[in-house]
Amino acid sequence: MAINKGWNGKIAVSDKEIGYTNNWEVSFSGDALEKTAFGDTVHDRSFMPGLRAHTITFSGYFDENDSGQADLLDEMKSGDEAQSVVFQCFPERTGPGWTGDAVITGITVSTPIDGLAAISGTLQISGGLRECMYGEVIEGIKAGDDVEATT
Repeated sequence: MAINKGWNGKIAVSDKEIGYTNNWEVSFSGDALEKTAFGDTVHDRSFMPGLRAHTITFSGYFDENDSGQADLLDEMKSGDEAQSVVFQCFPERTGPGWTGDAVITGITVSTPIDGLAAISGTLQISGGLRECMYGEVIEGIKAGDDVEATT
């Protein structure tokens, strides 16, 4: 079993890396649809899988001069359609990463008196995730382009 280091993870939105991030996570969730009918069981319910949802959260240090952070804030304020997002946690192994379209649902900038200014955000994936190689996508794919990926 390989244990991976997360020190070199990356996240990019609309083909621009968000600078100074130091943490991101992706949440995979799905609905459980009850299919219990009268007479099926004595005391147990039955379920089947329903729709899936994926949410990305990230955090890091805020830098108003970072073009990735600035674009992210502009896209949040514009209310535009879903943006292309790419993220990866193990680039020293050259993949895998994930890509998909995301709606930016929240950005927070904080400035504590005793620490560094910080940025965090939440993105809701729209339409599912695809596995990809981070370097291939970040260097040549822009929002809306087809991505060679597996489902």
